[in-house]
Amino acid sequence: MKKINLMFLGECVIIVALLLLIGSLLKENPTVALGKEKEDYGLSNEAQQESGKQAENVQYAKDILEQRMGQDISGNDETVSGNSVSENQTLQTDEEIKIVVFGDSIWDMQRGTDGISERLEEKLGVEIYNCAIGGTTAAVVSESTDLREGWKSYSLNGMMYAARGEVSANSLLQNLPALEEIKSIDFNEVDYLIISYGLNDYFSSVEIYPQDMYDMETYVGALRHAVAKMTETYPDLEVILVSPTYCELYADPNKESLEAYAEGARMVAEERGTYFWDVYHDLGINEENKKLYLSDGVHLSEQGRELYAGYAAQRLAEIKAE
Repeated sequence: MKKINLMFLGECVIIVALLLLIGSLLKENPTVALGKEKEDYGLSNEAQQESGKQAENVQYAKDILEQRMGQDISGNDETVSGNSVSENQTLQTDEEIKIVVFGDSIWDMQRGTDGISERLEEKLGVEIYNCAIGGTTAAVVSESTDLREGWKSYSLNGMMYAARGEVSANSLLQNLPALEEIKSIDFNEVDYLIISYGLNDYFSSVEIYPQDMYDMETYVGALRHAVAKMTETYPDLEVILVSPTYCELYADPNKESLEAYAEGARMVAEERGTYFWDVYHDLGINEENKKLYLSDGVHLSEQGRELYAGYAAQRLAEIKAE
């Protein structure tokens, strides 16, 4: 027993000595402590060599201490996010937050436990009515008239008219999951409306900017029209306009870029004073990592949906904290 205690005491002495050595070296050269290379501002060769020796000594001491303690103490490997949203964190409120989504297949695909809306509900404890419909556009592309009777387009403005009771949801959305969702909503009790379109407008070569501000056959005009009508009817409703996500782009030089649609959505958000989520840029999906985050070059993979849901959770938490 005494032998074991002496060994333990010896180990403690070594650890303390190493900690003192690291502290001394870091005090002498704080730039090494940050794990950063020291920039050359005209230092002499001797000074640079001395700096290199100190860095080697620090690393050597760290390596030994890590072996003794069985853990990594490197100072520049730790990632700290001050505004990230932890798993299963609810928005701080006494009332249940209700969110409606009008969108395309990015939100409509993988309904169930693996979809974006379900992941977001789990992360924040909110209630989401997912009225997204795959293949749909913001612009009206299958209906050239503004007449409500017999309206057939369940584009963004078709959903808007159904929400306002100006067209029959039963007739418009029959056999679609969005039907039961929209029928169960009292929009007077909804806190946020997420409007997320653009990919299908892009694929359909929908014109982005209208001559008539509220031309529903254009992308920007359709967004303007829907936001204006929804906020007119439900003044307490907070609208969140969302850009399209990144996808593999067409090579046609005469075609508008997908990024141009994202900028169109940003413009409408600024005009109308709504929130804007730039998922085209902010998610960081690009040519280099598309195979990880996209399942087919367009739709999000499981990792992509988790990335999107995490981003949305953080942005909603930021909005609620305002």
